[in-house]
Amino acid sequence: MTNTPKSGLHQTLTATNDVLQGYDTMLPRADAEIAGVIAELTTMHRRHANALEQRLAALGESGEDDGSLQGTMNAAVVTLRDWITGLDESSLDAVLRGEKAVMDIYDDAMTDWSSSDDPETAALLGTQFKEISEQVARLANR
Repeated sequence: MTNTPKSGLHQTLTATNDVLQGYDTMLPRADAEIAGVIAELTTMHRRHANALEQRLAALGESGEDDGSLQGTMNAAVVTLRDWITGLDESSLDAVLRGEKAVMDIYDDAMTDWSSSDDPETAALLGTQFKEISEQVARLANR
């Protein structure tokens, strides 16, 4: 599939909404040792989702329904993990893998179209990708 700036925005918003669904389930269940990390990631992704929705609206698109079955699966996995092992420091490996998967989606979303096609969307996605990669680096160094 050839990506366009609009499809890239929808792809990243879907991934962001999916990860938020998992974090919204995880945050109230998380042990104190990781609650701050999850809260920070939730805040970042919520800010990203709002910016993506605003950009889509500026392009005449709605992101209202952007989400997928993956979000439901994320919430279910978090719940199961909480029941079985709890949500402690060991959960951060799964969080790190999830954040890397989101980075891959951003990377895919920015492929096949030039930033000159839509410089504002390119800048938004690039900035958000950088912020996620900084969080990934922090998680990897914990």
